[in-house]
Amino acid sequence: MINSKKLIFVITMFLSGHLSAATITWEALTTNVSVNDIFTIDVVGTGFTSSVDGGGVNVSFDQNVLNVLSVSINESVWDFGGFGINSGTIDNLNGTLDGIMVNTFADVSGDFVVATIEMQAIAEGSSLLSLSEYGLNPWASGGSAINPDFADASVNVSEVLPAPVPAAVWLFGSGLIGLFGVAKRKAHT
Repeated sequence: MINSKKLIFVITMFLSGHLSAATITWEALTTNVSVNDIFTIDVVGTGFTSSVDGGGVNVSFDQNVLNVLSVSINESVWDFGGFGINSGTIDNLNGTLDGIMVNTFADVSGDFVVATIEMQAIAEGSSLLSLSEYGLNPWASGGSAINPDFADASVNVSEVLPAPVPAAVWLFGSGLIGLFGVAKRKAHT
């Protein structure tokens, strides 16, 4: 009877730890953008119960719809003295951003921003943004692997809309029509 109580306790502890598992994912983002719009999106860590040494991520996207312009890392949080911090390698031709790395001597736990990615919509369509762990810098705590969940780390920029026609173009067009009308009246008089 005592062994079954211990077993139930261990299973309960395991399941409760699994339910609040650490996750690397995207911040909530606006998914409808227009062609030429520039927007930012954060890669965030949530639910980290132990202090994080660091880790890394890779990003993939549809290169026909989006481009990555830049990546920034908050070095006040990720303070490894400049070593072990990398904004990754942007490859807009293949739709990848590989090797974003963060590391720290500080006590980072709970929820945090890993990196901020600046993107530009370059064409109409949709693009799936996906995250995966960077194998050369796995997520760790105290030198031991954490293995955060990347299961929900894909988000769809659902529609890149055509660029809206600026109001100045409409105003210019109506002005030209007005000038043609005035010129036509003068020609009849």
